[in-house]
Amino acid sequence: MLAVGPAVALGPVVWFVVGAALGAGVASVVCVARLRRQAKEESEVYRSKRQLQAIFDGITDGLIIVDRDFKIVAVNKAEAAFLGKKPQDVVGKDCFHIYCRGDVACEQCPAHQTFATGKPTLITRLETSVGYHRRGVDVYTFPVNNDKGETIQAIQYIKDVTDRVKLQKQLREVEQLTGIGRMAASVAHEIRNPLIAVGGFARQLHEELDAGDPKREYTGIILEEVTRLEQILREQLTLERHLQPVLRPVDVNQILKDVRKLLSHGILSSQIRLIGDLADGLPITMGDANQLKQAFLNIITNAIQSMPDGGTLKISSAQRGQTIVVRVDDSGPGIPGDVMNKLFVPFFTTRQTGSGLGLAVTRRIVENHGGEIEVMSEVGEGTTFEISLPILRTTQEFEHEKLYGAKDAPDGHAVENGEEGTGGAQ
Repeated sequence: MLAVGPAVALGPVVWFVVGAALGAGVASVVCVARLRRQAKEESEVYRSKRQLQAIFDGITDGLIIVDRDFKIVAVNKAEAAFLGKKPQDVVGKDCFHIYCRGDVACEQCPAHQTFATGKPTLITRLETSVGYHRRGVDVYTFPVNNDKGETIQAIQYIKDVTDRVKLQKQLREVEQLTGIGRMAASVAHEIRNPLIAVGGFARQLHEELDAGDPKREYTGIILEEVTRLEQILREQLTLERHLQPVLRPVDVNQILKDVRKLLSHGILSSQIRLIGDLADGLPITMGDANQLKQAFLNIITNAIQSMPDGGTLKISSAQRGQTIVVRVDDSGPGIPGDVMNKLFVPFFTTRQTGSGLGLAVTRRIVENHGGEIEVMSEVGEGTTFEISLPILRTTQEFEHEKLYGAKDAPDGHAVENGEEGTGGAQ
């Protein structure tokens, strides 16, 4: 049998060492548990941040967050793409420098009111700047508060409402043109009678002139324009604009040459320098030559009248994909913002003479051809009118364009003009 010796008494030092070891072990367990809990919390925070960032960038409308100094704290990918930049290139910059190209915060910015009141704000803003394709935006501003309830940042939600603005304008124009139609119908008869007399005498003079007489060119132009005016009376002054254009193959460059010939006397008698830059081989498209001539004539006449003391007038044409683009640039005084908003309103005019119908009719002609008209102007820098017309080859394509918008088609299918190019000075 084994003998059990007497119990050994542990001294206080040993007990301290043992206690310290046990304490360290417990502390280690607690520390590991705390680190795990902290890592889990950080992982959840990181995951939440990624989810919020995904939502932020997934919104297709524009979102920016600015602080009280109007520095951009965050921007989503949609708005950065609209600005033509990456988000990291925008963050930290002054928003007024990027959007307004100014040195101080814009007075009309809704963030002013949000910072002042701590409440959401909404404004509708219309843009007419050159190259700015958002013609209308709704800007909603929401406050971001700290623990004390103070507004330290503002979220700006920018919604593109260009289509809505265009639709509202079109509805107003329809109402105005309906009234114009009633008025114009009452005077069409009075205009037609003297026009018939002018045409009859011009035709008589034309027939009496010898074939080689240079004056026959002028009488021929008079007869051609009388015929065109008679058609305008039937279709435009009666404003039966619901009638579709009479579609035939048209050469846009030739129409522009005809317009220049009509206006040559007025241009030569002024100090206006005319520059022509018509694209070579511009495709033939379907359209109504008389209506398009009237549209171009209205725009170019306005440009000439805007430069009574002389200037430079440039008429150019080009092909962009499946679109023919005609630009009319003048070096006139430019169009103020308040006038720009009323430019296509019937009866609105800044001149002492004129009916104020020219541009309203021009827009209707362009839209009836499935095209678009844009105006870009800066006061003191001149004005640019740009007309875009789809390249159409059949009436079926025309109807499709009107109903559903542009459709893709290989460029090689375009019917090219076989005449010589018309580039260079005209």
